[in-house]
Amino acid sequence: MMWQNGEEMKDNKQEQLIKVLQENVMENSYMKFLGIEFVKLEDGYSLAKMKYRKDLTNPYGILHGGCLYSFADIAAGTTACMCGNYVTTVSGTLNFLLPAVKTEYVFCESTRLRQGKHLAVFDVKIKDDENQILDSGEFTFFIMDQEVISD
Repeated sequence: MMWQNGEEMKDNKQEQLIKVLQENVMENSYMKFLGIEFVKLEDGYSLAKMKYRKDLTNPYGILHGGCLYSFADIAAGTTACMCGNYVTTVSGTLNFLLPAVKTEYVFCESTRLRQGKHLAVFDVKIKDDENQILDSGEFTFFIMDQEVISD
């Protein structure tokens, strides 16, 4: 198919990336167990949600910190893959500011801070239903040679 301009080709590739990455999340048993869904996924930004469930809480009824860390890592990592290549986590920090309790969902907003040839850095914020920041952190990913969509 002939393209009118490079912008249409870029949009088509973005749509393909989104489709493949959302399928990856839906097919991965750990991500499926956590119930992660992407509300918005684009180059350099995403918004994901995860339902508060009793089986994901610590003994105090608060979403477990490990669960929240996984949520942030998966959300930011999936967003980092929008560069076209798969990534792997190099490091991540998550500051637990407020307990994740009394909310139907938690939302993770991932925003790219910088992307180089080999590393991508993302800011993450986990919020509750009332848009209150519960957790804040930063994740760094190594950009692998493996392309998400191979030609």
